[in-house]
Amino acid sequence: PTPHTHHSILARLSAAQEAAVMGSFPSTIKDGVSSVSPWTTLVQIDNQTSRPVLVFLARSATEPNPEDAIEHSIPANDLYSLASGWLNEPRATLLIRTGANDAKLLRVPHNARVIVKLSRHGLEVESPERGVEIEDFAPAKAIPGNDTVPMVMRGETFDLSNDQPASAPSVAETAVKEAQEAGAI
Repeated sequence: PTPHTHHSILARLSAAQEAAVMGSFPSTIKDGVSSVSPWTTLVQIDNQTSRPVLVFLARSATEPNPEDAIEHSIPANDLYSLASGWLNEPRATLLIRTGANDAKLLRVPHNARVIVKLSRHGLEVESPERGVEIEDFAPAKAIPGNDTVPMVMRGETFDLSNDQPASAPSVAETAVKEAQEAGAI
């Protein structure tokens, strides 16, 4: 078989067949295949917060899992481009922790923009674009996240392990403590 034959076979796989075939390969091979995919979805993540935000690009659109995802740290107050190669699902599948007990699953079409803002208890995720699907994801605590300053001020954290706070303070906790010690808060 020629490379074109292999390509046309892969293009005709159903989502279940793709998952079965791709599931037998290590994630580094899956990442390599998706990076050279002839089809790429570009997503713009607009982080309107003063802290970096973690976004996970799921390797599987049918069974998204943060343990089988590529972590992206979106810089504070920045517009970040994220590329997702695909065979059967043209939308990028993203996971974002939005609160101590909340997370979102996003399915984002090509050239769409996702906006991440601060909310009272974490992050708010929205999009002005049509075709972006945002739904709750469980288990939320499986998705890591960076604490926001408002969360820390309320004693909330993303870093929950068996409902116990993490042993080391988060970056946001350290910033709040330093601001309090300096008399800024």
